[in-house]
Amino acid sequence: MAGSYLDPDLLVVGGGPAGISAALAASAAGMHVLLADERPTLGGQIYKQPGPGFTVTDPAAMDRQFRYGRSLIESLQDTDVSVRLRTSVVAVEGRQAVLVTEGSTATTVTAQRMVLAPGAHDRPVAFPGWTLPGVITAGGLQTLAKTQRVLPGRRMLFAGSGPVALAFPAQLGHYGAHIVAALEAGPAPRPADLLGIARAARGNTALLRDAARYRSLLLRHRIPLRYGRIVVRAEGDGRVERVVHAAVDADWRVVPGTEQSVDVDVLCLGYGFVPSLELMRLVGCAFDYQEDLGGHVVHRDEWHRTTVDGVYAAGDGAGVEGSFVAIDEGRVAGLAAAMDAGAMSADEAVAAAAPARHRLARRRALNVATSRLYRVGPGIFELSTDDTVVCRCEGVRGRDLAPAIEATDDVNVVKAYTRAGMGPCQGKNCQRQVAALIARRHGRPVADIAPATPRMPVRPVPISALADHSIESPTLFVAGDAGSGTGSGTGSGTGSDTGDDTESEGPGEP
Repeated sequence: MAGSYLDPDLLVVGGGPAGISAALAASAAGMHVLLADERPTLGGQIYKQPGPGFTVTDPAAMDRQFRYGRSLIESLQDTDVSVRLRTSVVAVEGRQAVLVTEGSTATTVTAQRMVLAPGAHDRPVAFPGWTLPGVITAGGLQTLAKTQRVLPGRRMLFAGSGPVALAFPAQLGHYGAHIVAALEAGPAPRPADLLGIARAARGNTALLRDAARYRSLLLRHRIPLRYGRIVVRAEGDGRVERVVHAAVDADWRVVPGTEQSVDVDVLCLGYGFVPSLELMRLVGCAFDYQEDLGGHVVHRDEWHRTTVDGVYAAGDGAGVEGSFVAIDEGRVAGLAAAMDAGAMSADEAVAAAAPARHRLARRRALNVATSRLYRVGPGIFELSTDDTVVCRCEGVRGRDLAPAIEATDDVNVVKAYTRAGMGPCQGKNCQRQVAALIARRHGRPVADIAPATPRMPVRPVPISALADHSIESPTLFVAGDAGSGTGSGTGSGTGSDTGDDTESEGPGEP
């Protein structure tokens, strides 16, 4: 099919497993595909590759995730897909998308169709002390360990839930980290759970084999795994020195009198992930709500079409289910785009998508079997106090939010009155907590509290990249100076790579 960089048949947003798979499927059908990703390398968080300046001289010495990700990336490099790295998609309207490549001015691309695969970021959890230096998300620590081979402390405590609570501490132990304990907020498996998992084993043997291997690594590295416990506060003078954790009930609410303290210099949090929804909301997609998939998740049909014509969604950005699911969802979305564009017949698309759909069904059968173990409890949003910093970008505490929340159940109004959500993260770290506080005060389900209205640019970029360059202002920018970042009105580039956007990692992810 015809197409160019500025007029592709398909724009894929996101270079993780879902985005790469979608691009591969659509390109194989003859579509001209443009893939944009804000990172300097492909692979997303789960298959993150070392950045520029780093060379892997012995790939065999790397872990399986790196090698699998490398093979996926090499498959893409053997196609005609146009790849633009360090490129943020900052706005979408209709068929048009605004792209900003680091150091350049904005470019408008007109795409016939779009696959949105933006990934996810760590679920933020606000509790006293969560802003202390030494408190780090699983995504942030994953970035340090995978791309820099850096461990940020000597005594670490991991606290979280889901497959990552088993896999990540084991991987950190393999890197040489001293993990004093791994706290799983969910319950310990019962015989009935193990039976259900065994019944769902068909098609998931690799996942279950890796889960057993991770459990074995925890035992080998003498990392105790404690179920039904959650972090209630972090303490220290200028950085984390100790963490207090407690037992929780089935809803993750703290059981009084069960607090225990442990001395550590790093607290790693892995309470699951939240889809990056900004572009999907900006383009007008409809949403459902499933807390265990990250909260608000985009509504899709069986071909991963959204409610907006020509827009498809795949991977953790559409509902957090792990990289195996992301790969197959990306393939189905890419085939759907090709079918809808007339690049392949419906019969061809159905036949090509059948293996991926079969694998997705088997993965989801396993998810159902583990649902009791990995269900996210509402108590996760009830740990903050009036003195807790809820919006860390703007320094807004719980007591600062209270008067606005008393007067309204609208996140946008609370944002306007308190500035919570106006900082560089644009609400990624605080919006869910604010919504939960509103829901509790007004007696409504958190699912009914709509997120704040998205605005372009959805990613931080220099103001000079978007400005009208016929206008000059010595105090803000000079015409043609897109990448200088000078002046009070500029940003810091296309967004810092701190591990905030994360592809989920379950036991057995390759």
